[in-house]
Amino acid sequence: MKTMEYKGNFIDGEFVLPQGRIDRILSEDPGNLSHPVGEFWVSLEAVRLAVDVAQEAFPKWARRTLKERASFILRFKRVLKARASDLALLISREMGKMVSESRIEIDRLGGKVDQAIHEELKLVESDTHEISRGVVGRLRFRPRGVVAVLSPFNLPAYLGSAQVISALLFGNTVVFKPSELTPFVGQFLASIWKEAGLPRGVFNLVHGGAMVGEALVNHPQVDAVIFTGSWSTGSRIQEQLLNQPHKVCALEMGGKNCAIVLRDADLRCALEETITGAFLTTGQRCNATSRIAVEKPIADQFIDRFLERVDQIKIGYGQNPDAWMGPLVSQKARDKVLSYLELARHEGFQVLREGGEFHADKKGYYLKPSVHFRRGFPELFYHDGSYTDDEIFGPDVAIYEVKNLEEAIRLNNASRYGLVSSVFTKSRPKFEQVLKEAETGLVHWNVGTTRSSGRLPFGGLKRSGNARPAGFFSPYLSTFPIASVERPHPR
Repeated sequence: MKTMEYKGNFIDGEFVLPQGRIDRILSEDPGNLSHPVGEFWVSLEAVRLAVDVAQEAFPKWARRTLKERASFILRFKRVLKARASDLALLISREMGKMVSESRIEIDRLGGKVDQAIHEELKLVESDTHEISRGVVGRLRFRPRGVVAVLSPFNLPAYLGSAQVISALLFGNTVVFKPSELTPFVGQFLASIWKEAGLPRGVFNLVHGGAMVGEALVNHPQVDAVIFTGSWSTGSRIQEQLLNQPHKVCALEMGGKNCAIVLRDADLRCALEETITGAFLTTGQRCNATSRIAVEKPIADQFIDRFLERVDQIKIGYGQNPDAWMGPLVSQKARDKVLSYLELARHEGFQVLREGGEFHADKKGYYLKPSVHFRRGFPELFYHDGSYTDDEIFGPDVAIYEVKNLEEAIRLNNASRYGLVSSVFTKSRPKFEQVLKEAETGLVHWNVGTTRSSGRLPFGGLKRSGNARPAGFFSPYLSTFPIASVERPHPR
């Protein structure tokens, strides 16, 4: 396959090769290591340049009308649609997921544009109320300024653009850092913004890993930081900003999500949704199903049928139409999963499907799906470095046999994460009990943990977030309210 040309960082409307390079990074094709995607260079100087031009462009961009700003974002959508096929192949090649998944991701991104313009806009509309005769109160929202968006590798187009779209629509300028594992997807997105005719300096992109991310977060002229990724990185970002409380910091940091399958569940539905939840995107989703709590009367039946479905999963290259699950994104990611499979045994889990390395027709970071089982409640293992409660981010799931709904909820809440819970039951009262008692930001009924809607907020509790959900609530991350009490006609 053809090696991609590295064009550089995208600053002030142009691609610029970095000066003062501190590192060179190879972007692999994790499903075909014989043909890397390309290599790119990293520079801390690019952060300063990008923030400077974003700050300079902000006042003029903010003064444009909402209709004018929306017109550029609609152009982005049109260019995205025209180039969707090439982008889907690039996502699959650089990240490893199935091309079919990549196409869904791009379609969802197009939908984000419409949702932002027609739905999210309503959240930050001006409002007026009468206080007393001749005196009114007004609520308005203003853009924050320069927004730094740090996105992950697993949905590099959608999560690399969704926050950017909202920030731009409401009058902010953006400095975007794509994951160092998917830099060429980031470059592709920048080329779409350029083709859409966005004014210079409004959208900027800097490449790099932790050092670049840290420099961007710490830059004094950055007004908001929006991060999606691991708890360990997110907590470091929070620590970096302790002395900068004026900066908005929105963190989405993963999960250890639990699906609860009760004795009255529709088993066919529960099986479909939990298989997808556990192994979609090779388990590399913050809302992946990591744990399944099954009531004892149906546990054996559910497990037998679940394992039958696991054995049917076809593994292969992302562009192989016969495959359903691709590779892990990197050797580090694969080795991490393998290490947790060892921990599972030490923590007393029974191995139902061993997992381990899979040899596909191309050399890559492939693993087989793994399944573990435990009866009872794992009291001792909710700590850092445990299989029981660490976010593994790979094709693995633990099934727990529980006595009843109360024990299932207790299991759900024992985790230090709190992103998504799903419950499979025909009973509305049981769903509402989970809705009331689950310590998660999202609670689903008869659908899997990986399902979400752009017209709902997305965020979690505990280690999963810091109470600033994205999704439908994205406007609140890049705007702030202005309250005024006004007497238009003083006497």
